[in-house]
Amino acid sequence: MSLYARIRQVVMVGGVETFGVALGGVAGLLIVNLLPKEQYAVYTFLLASMTLMSGISELGLSHCVLPVVGQRAGEQRWVVGVCHQIFHWRWLLLAVGVVLVLPYGYYSALQHGWLGWPFLLAVGVMMGVVLLTLRDNFLHTVFLVLGHITTLNRTALAMHSVRFVLVAAVLLLPFGGFAMAGLFCATALSLMVAVRLQTRALRTHHVADWRLDEAERHAVNRETLRIATPLVPSAIFFQVQGVVTVLIVSLFGTSDMMAEVGAFARLAMILTVLDRVSNMLLFPAIARATPGPRFVSLLLRVHGAYLGLMLLIFLSALLFPQAWMILLGRQYEAQTPYLWMAVGASILMNSAGFAFRTLTGRGATTRQWFTIPMVLAVQVAWVAWAGVSSLPLVLGFNLATCGVHFAYQYALLLARMKDWRRGG
Repeated sequence: MSLYARIRQVVMVGGVETFGVALGGVAGLLIVNLLPKEQYAVYTFLLASMTLMSGISELGLSHCVLPVVGQRAGEQRWVVGVCHQIFHWRWLLLAVGVVLVLPYGYYSALQHGWLGWPFLLAVGVMMGVVLLTLRDNFLHTVFLVLGHITTLNRTALAMHSVRFVLVAAVLLLPFGGFAMAGLFCATALSLMVAVRLQTRALRTHHVADWRLDEAERHAVNRETLRIATPLVPSAIFFQVQGVVTVLIVSLFGTSDMMAEVGAFARLAMILTVLDRVSNMLLFPAIARATPGPRFVSLLLRVHGAYLGLMLLIFLSALLFPQAWMILLGRQYEAQTPYLWMAVGASILMNSAGFAFRTLTGRGATTRQWFTIPMVLAVQVAWVAWAGVSSLPLVLGFNLATCGVHFAYQYALLLARMKDWRRGG
């Protein structure tokens, strides 16, 4: 691909993702501002439960597609077949996630007095969202590996636009206590649009529903097992860590604290633009690149630019917190002094994920589990020393946790770069 074509692709994907994240961000901020704090606490908890169920279905498997496909990304039959085989395991793991998470959700709902028809309806629609999300992930992965970026751009535009309109309608209409279910319905319908458009695009691009033969399935399973097995302990741990603050607040905090944690999470939406662009354009290229000094030099420049941008975002939150807090509305203005902790934690965790995806894109999945005892030691020390009885203490707990993840992932990446420089 020429330099001009690459720049044009980056601009197009970046523009679409920025537009999509902007719509999603505005929709999220409308939810924060217009949904009563009590309902937003429940909505935050359900989002965390949905994330945990979807995360259990992944357990490192999403990082296997690019390395398993390898340099055969131009073969439709191979790409679709590999995706089918890997997502077969993801569907099975999703069932495990549902069995594990639903009892915990019932206990927390009972503890906080949330049980009722509005809550139960929202849970039902949320389960539909989980199922649609996995189907959308499959189609998205197929088009991503095959390089049909334009299709993904169009789908993203349609999905984000539909969700924004529906979320606005739910918030403006008098749904009362059923607004949470309405918000999940908005997400479900937008995912239906995305699945429909991508399914139609399969026919447009003449992509058949290929399946691998038995020998190929066994080969894919072996390679997937080789890549994913070292990730399983850390993947389980990371999925819990991703929603750990909500889980802690659901057990030891109040509904107001849960709403505040969820509101702060909305401010990190800007980071998802970089993540989505890099997922679509950068990491597939990293998976195919030939190791050597030029490759390592490119990685150093990319990560240097990424971390520099993260630093600027953090400084803006540290120096101008009031400007950020305008977005959340008066319900949350008392939490302004703690903004830097929430933004800092998000930046550290996103940066750790950036390093992690660089490693897994090359199939470098070993030694990930070492981070588990390190993080647990820091978390236990924090709880013993400070506790988690207030919002700043919970945010501090999360900041310390994310700091450990950041330090460890970049230590792994820097160590691996030595091998890549030598062509290994």
